[in-house]
Amino acid sequence: MEQIYHLYITHKCGHKCPLCCNRLYDIDKLPVITVENLNQAHTVCLTGGDPFYLLREELISIVDRLHIHYKNIQKIYIYTSGKMLWIEGAYSHWHELMQSVSGINVAPKDYGDWDRLDYLLQQPKWLEMTAQPGMSNRLYIFDDQWSTWETISKDVILPQTWQVIGRKWDKEFNTPENEHFVRLPILY
Repeated sequence: MEQIYHLYITHKCGHKCPLCCNRLYDIDKLPVITVENLNQAHTVCLTGGDPFYLLREELISIVDRLHIHYKNIQKIYIYTSGKMLWIEGAYSHWHELMQSVSGINVAPKDYGDWDRLDYLLQQPKWLEMTAQPGMSNRLYIFDDQWSTWETISKDVILPQTWQVIGRKWDKEFNTPENEHFVRLPILY
């Protein structure tokens, strides 16, 4: 069975969601990822708070090191609310990173995140970056946000590399047997 590691790399996040899965356990008490873990990993999902709060160079360095030192890792995904991707033109600075990952998972949490996502989805360069062959991106939409997505999606055609997936806030977080939640020894 393919082993998936959700690797917490930062506490930084622009939200304080009451039912965030990160609040269901103490991130500081998660096991620290080991070389053995990484040697078993098929997929690594960079998460935290929000990895895009890191400096671009820091995030690229983490992805590059995973690719260089662990040839067994076939896929690397980044989880984000999208809050830090919106600054006009800033998304173009992420081009190098987007060429190194398998995709991003965006889960907007509030109107500001949706506004930023709407802006990005109007940018041909952003759509082109996230439409590279082999990419698999996900847009997670919580139950109370479908009307917002329906409004935005009228003006947007998502590339085939994007899946739109409904989400619910769960009071319990059940982890599949092949998925492991770990963290870096020192969080950014």
